[in-house]
Amino acid sequence: MRYRSAFVACVVVIGMLAAALPAAAQATDEPISWLINVTVKPGRSMDLEQSAQKYDKPVFDKLVADGAISSYGLAHQLVGPPAESYMYWVTAADWSAMGKVEKAFEENYKAMKPAEAKASMDAFLGATQPEKEASQVVRHVVFHGTPGGKPNYLMRHVYKVKPGKGSAAVKMYKEYNAPIYQKLLEAGVINGYGMAVPEMHIGAGWTHTVWATFSDMSQIDAMDKAFEEAQKARGEALTETLQSTWMQLHDMDDHWDSLMKIGMYGSKGGK
Repeated sequence: MRYRSAFVACVVVIGMLAAALPAAAQATDEPISWLINVTVKPGRSMDLEQSAQKYDKPVFDKLVADGAISSYGLAHQLVGPPAESYMYWVTAADWSAMGKVEKAFEENYKAMKPAEAKASMDAFLGATQPEKEASQVVRHVVFHGTPGGKPNYLMRHVYKVKPGKGSAAVKMYKEYNAPIYQKLLEAGVINGYGMAVPEMHIGAGWTHTVWATFSDMSQIDAMDKAFEEAQKARGEALTETLQSTWMQLHDMDDHWDSLMKIGMYGSKGGK
């Protein structure tokens, strides 16, 4: 991520708006994540990944080592909406930590020699379509992970919950889904899981996203099996009631899923 573009420019703008956050923004003890979607030009995926490893990873690694952020990553889409190509993310405790991220990238850019700064910018611009960048910040209402874990995949289920139904959706997830994910986490099937909502509303058309990270595609089968077994244990009547209630809480036509392969990752306690 270049100083010019995907990260720092967005941090500055959102930092200016943070004081005016709507009441709907979730003030919790859970962390926030910065998500930056970039669209890669055909045939330039390796160029973006090499650029990220060379120019971004050292800055992120130092932020992790200093305790400013808890994790970061870069992943590319395997299955999902065509508008989604690559996604950077940074997870930290609060906005103050995000301010440290902005400062770190700004200082890193200023410390570069002019030729190196131009090379870093050209590498990013040459691999991506900057006009298609999209940035958003989410607040996790549920967040659990394995310290030092190194996931290879990120799966997201994205929903548009109907107005006034957000609390009910979160309650259902915490009561019926989170316990299943927790068992999978404790068994080592997944590396992390959670639920997030927009920290700032930018008209993206979604309200809640459920996510999980894991190391091998075979673990998708294990997750499916765990949920099927939980449904059987509940019984057909309760399962049908829950499914009907969940469908009534959100707009089915606005639901989408995403499976991404993580190519660059770092976290607190990771090796």
